[in-house]
Amino acid sequence: MRTRVPYDPAYTALLGTAVYVFAYYEWAVIYLIQQFKPGFVGRYCQGAPMTSGKVRQELEAVLKDPGTSYTAVRKAELQGCLDQFARLIGRRNALIHAHPITNHDGAQILSYQTNVERPLPDMKWPVAEVEAAIRAFDDAACATNALLHRLLK
Repeated sequence: MRTRVPYDPAYTALLGTAVYVFAYYEWAVIYLIQQFKPGFVGRYCQGAPMTSGKVRQELEAVLKDPGTSYTAVRKAELQGCLDQFARLIGRRNALIHAHPITNHDGAQILSYQTNVERPLPDMKWPVAEVEAAIRAFDDAACATNALLHRLLK
């Protein structure tokens, strides 16, 4: 596609992969919640829009519910899943809320700036950082799917 905006097609393809892999990961979390809260997928799809933060709160509610049964998945595993999801939401947000810059080497990349009290302060997103985020999202998606498949047995 042609545009007058300067960009690197390989870099923007990588950004698209990062967004897609996180979306896949988030759906693994949503289906995991569904196993504890039947009807959650329908509520997610047809109810009021939910941010990733709201999905995180739903998973947290599963952990806080004294009626949650931990037969196929241990509570510590579900807590680890929640903790990882919370961290990766912040990382994904730092990527999608970044703005384009010309890096010192002339590359067109994204840069994220926020106040220093946030978990991820100012950072650049060169190719290596985007690839690292994709690996983190991918690893988390696979770990979450492993928990999900244990619940589906």
